[in-house]
Amino acid sequence: MKNRMKLFRINILALAAVLLSTLSCARYETEDNISAQKRIRDAWMRVNLGKELEANENGLYVIDQKVGSGREIGDSSYCLIEYTARDFEGNYTTYTSAEIAKILGKYRDTLYYSPQIVHFGHFEMYTPVENYLRSLREGGYAHFILPPEQSVYNYPKEWKSYYAAYGKDSDTPSLSENCIYEVNVVKVFDDVREYEIEQLEDYAAKNFNGVDSISRGFYMVKLKEMPAEDSITDNKSVKVKYIGKLLDGFCFDTNIQDTAKVYGRYKANKKYSDLSVTYHPNGYTLGTDGEKTYSNEVIQGFAMAVGRMRYGEKAIAFFCSDLAYGSKSSKVYPAYSPMCFYIEVVKE
Repeated sequence: MKNRMKLFRINILALAAVLLSTLSCARYETEDNISAQKRIRDAWMRVNLGKELEANENGLYVIDQKVGSGREIGDSSYCLIEYTARDFEGNYTTYTSAEIAKILGKYRDTLYYSPQIVHFGHFEMYTPVENYLRSLREGGYAHFILPPEQSVYNYPKEWKSYYAAYGKDSDTPSLSENCIYEVNVVKVFDDVREYEIEQLEDYAAKNFNGVDSISRGFYMVKLKEMPAEDSITDNKSVKVKYIGKLLDGFCFDTNIQDTAKVYGRYKANKKYSDLSVTYHPNGYTLGTDGEKTYSNEVIQGFAMAVGRMRYGEKAIAFFCSDLAYGSKSSKVYPAYSPMCFYIEVVKE
C-alpha cells in the first residue's frame, strides 16, 4: 500500500511547469470545465505516471488493478468494499478507514469507520464506476481516476421521476473535478439478510449462550422480568430509556445522559429525557423525547421489543437492518447494519 500511496505524492512545481508551458492566457478565458479538467488530468498523469493513460470503455483511467480470485460480482450482488477518494493535490475527500482519519487528525470517537456494503444495480455508486467494478472479483483491487463527466447515475426511465423528486439529475455530473479512487472488494454475496443473520448468530453465541431468534432476524433477551400485572395496555403512553449500538459495541444513540458521557456522545445543549412511546394494537409510535414531537413510527425491531415488555422490564434486542434502517446510512451507522438496543420500560 505504501508504494501505491506514493502515486498520490504530487510534484506541484513540475505539474505547474507542464501547465504553464502548454497553455496560453487566451485559452483559460474560453476553456470549459471538462476541457480544463482534461488538461489538468493529462498533466498530472505525465508528471506522476510518466505517461498519459487511455480511458477504458467506462471512461475511467485505470492506474492499477487486481481482478481478484473470489466470487464474481453479479447483476444484483452486494459487495463489502473499502475505499478512498482524493483530489490531485492528495487531499482525501472521503474514506472508510479509521487509520486514515487518525493520520489526518480527523478521527472522532463519535463517528463510525468501516467498509461499506453497496448493492449493485441499485444506483448506490456512479454508473461508470459500478460497470467497471463488475469486472473485478472478491479480493480485487482498483486504483483509477474518475473524470467529472463520468460521475453520473444512469437511471432507467422508471427510476428517473422518483429520483427527480429528490433533486437528482441523471444527466448532470456530480463532481466538478477529477477524483482518484482506490477500492478494495472485501466480500461479495447475494443475500444481505443471510449475511446479517450470520453476524447476529455469532453475536448471540458470544454474548447470550446462543439464544434462539424469536423470529427470523430478531433476537431478544430479558434482563429483568416483571409479573403480568405490569403489562402495558393498548393506547397507553410509556416512558422508555434506550441505548442503541452496532454489533461491535459502537454506541450511535442513547437518551441516557450518563451513558452519553461514557461513549463521548454527550451534548451540553441537549435535554436527556425518557422517550415517550404510545402503544397501539399495530405497534408503537413515537410521541416526544422532550425536545421534538415525531410523527413517524419507531424502527420495527425497537417496536417488536417494546411490544414484548412490561413496566419495569429491561431487555436487549438485536436484529437485522430490514427491521432498522435498511440501506440508509449516516455518519454513525453504515447501510445494512444489524443493530442492538438496550431498552428499559420505566415503571409507573
